Amino acid sequence: MDTINFSFWNEKSSKYVVTYKGIPYNGYFAACACVNRAIDEGIPLLNAEFMKSITVDNVKEIFKSDSGSPIPLVEERVKVISEAGRILEEKFNGTFYSCIENCNRSAVELLKIVTNNFESYRDYAEYKGQKVSFLKRAQILVADIYNSCKEKIRLADFSDIGQLTMFADYRVPQSLCFLGALEYSPVLKKILCEGTLDNGSEIEVELRGFSIFVCDEVTAMIRYLRTPADANLQVINAIDVDVFLWFYRRKYACEVEEKIPYHKTRCIYY
Repeated sequence: MDTINFSFWNEKSSKYVVTYKGIPYNGYFAACACVNRAIDEGIPLLNAEFMKSITVDNVKEIFKSDSGSPIPLVEERVKVISEAGRILEEKFNGTFYSCIENCNRSAVELLKIVTNNFESYRDYAEYKGQKVSFLKRAQILVADIYNSCKEKIRLADFSDIGQLTMFADYRVPQSLCFLGALEYSPVLKKILCEGTLDNGSEIEVELRGFSIFVCDEVTAMIRYLRTPADANLQVINAIDVDVFLWFYRRKYACEVEEKIPYHKTRCIYY
């Protein structure tokens, strides 16, 4: 799922909506519903051989919305799915589990395996002459494996999961701004309301970079404010802060959207 976890926003007012088993889903969860629907229909979407040979027509059909319109960036999704299937077959015996076996229970090592081998996960930018790493999809892939499998598979119980940052996308900055942790200038708000930002542009890189910084600051403050009475609570990391903020935006979508625009960047990285 994380291979195609990017760019679900629609340039028109209508949302990307998919109804699965009687329940309508939008955005990321609509794509998840499509994956589950395909599996229910016997489409071998998780098979590396099928993935490497996937076609535009396959993707249009699998990720078709309720209105019949395709998911954004169809051709780009074909490319990244095909690449993932090909690399899995060539290097990892056709299964991502081999990547997990090779990471020595380290989130950072798994992150390196993913970015070293799967080009579509190389989410980098250049800012004032310096290379900047965001790695949104690669990090969320590692975090998803950790959260889904750590209780079942010891190899997935990564000892260094706290080394990951928040997942720099277009929704978490919106929540941070709504809650007052980030502040957008009137000029920036106008830019965000009126158009899109190019991936790698100075404003886009700053928005993503400040989001990571602020989430790290929030994480540090939560830890600082805890008392000995909180010793039995789970250790908070940047992933937890990210997840809270992402779901906060969904829960209070109308209120957030009314006050704070999200930045629209059409790319495969988020």
